[in-house]
Amino acid sequence: MNRLLSAAGERGASDLHLDPAGDHVRVRVRVDGVLLPHGELAAAELPRVVGRLKALAGLLAYRTDVPQEGRIPADRSPIGLEMRVATFPALDGERVAVRLPTGGEAASDLSALGLPPAALAGLRDALCRPEGVVLVTGPSGSGKTTTLYAALAEILSADITRSVVTVEDPVERRLSGAVQTEVAPERGLDFARSLRSLLRQDPDVLLVGEIRDRETAAIALEAGLTGHLVLSTIHAGSGPAVFTRLLEMGVEPFVLTTAVRGVLAQRLLRRACPACAATRSVATGSATTGCDACGDTGYRGRVVAAEWVPVDDALRAAILGRADGGALADASKSGAVTTLRESAGELVEAGLTTPEEVRRVLGS
Repeated sequence: MNRLLSAAGERGASDLHLDPAGDHVRVRVRVDGVLLPHGELAAAELPRVVGRLKALAGLLAYRTDVPQEGRIPADRSPIGLEMRVATFPALDGERVAVRLPTGGEAASDLSALGLPPAALAGLRDALCRPEGVVLVTGPSGSGKTTTLYAALAEILSADITRSVVTVEDPVERRLSGAVQTEVAPERGLDFARSLRSLLRQDPDVLLVGEIRDRETAAIALEAGLTGHLVLSTIHAGSGPAVFTRLLEMGVEPFVLTTAVRGVLAQRLLRRACPACAATRSVATGSATTGCDACGDTGYRGRVVAAEWVPVDDALRAAILGRADGGALADASKSGAVTTLRESAGELVEAGLTTPEEVRRVLGS
């Protein structure tokens, strides 16, 4: 187990997966958002490996019939860093996913994330306001939490007089200067209840890990209307689609247009390997078969494509009129200087990624 984790860390993996498959266990790692082979184990080894992880994470080793989640603290970790462990019962044994730390402290400067200039300017303008709601959207693994942590770090570095409190599921990394809390659904402490209680603590800035339901959305938006700056994530296909989803949750249009300052939609694309640049086709931007530096993938690291969708007059009118998704997308184009797909296209033109990678992440 120690060797598997150490090797995964050396590859820069964010996750280690153990998938039982009959007479063997398939081992894979997620590098730059893509699962790659990492070897195999004999099926007989799986119970002992899982048992070791459960012991380190404080889970019940004898329960193999229910999903379990836990943390391995740094002082008990085989690699000296905190990790998260999740198990799930499968036909041939327990499936295991281990989340590995891929970085240290959160970035203290949003500009270090590589956001497009227009998106960065719009986000920073919203963060300077004393109240309102700022939302970040994108699929799992698109860097939403990293962006929000960088935003909070920048807020804290600019104004130490502001009280910053977070409620997350789970806390990804510690942020100096902020009071961080975790939801505990098994104790009835979900996002909505946590947020409602925290508002009585008189915070200036609130980070809500995710808006998942109407109650959480209503409380977060109400907080944005009553003197708090609220940052959160929400799953939607695009920036304009966030408003469609909130309307479908039952949020009143006038609340949306008054509380929300803007939406940042982002995606992470694999960066074209610099070491392969000499043999990459300039005309097509296609990746080569790779080299030793990138593990023969043609990519190394990631870059961010993003769009900032402010609530301007055109979008406000569309929301108040309960327009459909297509109309909301059209209305948002007046305020979005660069769309998500245009941002990705600029990265291709700059040689930072490839058309194939854009199609993989954004579709054709």
